Amino acid sequence: SSHHRHLILLIMSCLASSFLAASATSLSFARNVTGSSSAVATTTTSTTTSTSSKFSFTVEAAHKKGTGSVKNGRDSNPKYRGVKLYGQEKCRAGNIIVRQLGNKFHAGPGVGTGKDFTLFALRDGEILFKKGAGKKQFVCVVDAVERAAATSRKTKRRELYTPRASAAVESR
Repeated sequence: SSHHRHLILLIMSCLASSFLAASATSLSFARNVTGSSSAVATTTTSTTTSTSSKFSFTVEAAHKKGTGSVKNGRDSNPKYRGVKLYGQEKCRAGNIIVRQLGNKFHAGPGVGTGKDFTLFALRDGEILFKKGAGKKQFVCVVDAVERAAATSRKTKRRELYTPRASAAVESR
C-alpha cells in the first residue's frame, strides 16, 4: 500500500542522513494505539539501542584508523660463504676449505664434503685447486711442498742495484 511505501521512503531518508552525519543514529519503530506504524528517529552518541520497540538497530561511524601492511619487511642472516683456504696454503685435517651452496667446487683426493656442500680437509697438507672435465673445479689436498722463502719484489730490486747512500760513501 501507499502508506508502507511512504514509511520505507522515510526509513531510507533517515538512514542516508545518519550515514552522512558524524554521530551514531539509532532508529526505533513503535506502533501507535490506532494500529498504524510510525517511525521515530532519535540521535544518540552511545552504542546502546532502544528496548521499547519491536525493531531496533544502531549505526556507528568508524573511529579506528586502518593501518597498512609491509610486503618486504624481512631479511635473512648472512651465511659467510666462499673460499676459506686458497691454493698453496697449508691446512690441517678438519679445516674448512670452501663454504658453498651446491657443488661449485668438487671434492678431490684428501677432501670431504659436508651435508651442506662444505669442503673440508681430510688430512694435513697443502690446498690445490685444479680444473676437471668440462667446467668442473676440484679441490685437492696434496703433500706440502717446501718452497724457498718468498722474497719480495723490493728485496729483489735491492740486490740488483746498489743503494745511493753506500755509493756516495765509496766514491770519497
